Amino acid sequence: MIVPHLPHYYLYPSEGPGVAITSIVFNGKNYDLWQQAIRTALRSKNKLGFIDGTLRRLELKEGDDPTEYNAWEMVNPMICS
Repeated sequence: MIVPHLPHYYLYPSEGPGVAITSIVFNGKNYDLWQQAIRTALRSKNKLGFIDGTLRRLELKEGDDPTEYNAWEMVNPMICS
């Protein structure tokens, strides 16, 4: 599903569960380095808003167009995995 005016909902074929987005592996001691690498990778893919709270799940009300709601519901679990 693509919502043209909302590029953060577009998933490229290379974006999916299990795909490494950085070579930095969190080892319990390198949080600052790991966090910076993850945030940079997500920012470059226009997906940082899913984890920093700026792109929140919509409240779907009766009569609303569910397109953006459905797009968020599809992309968010991929980001969380």
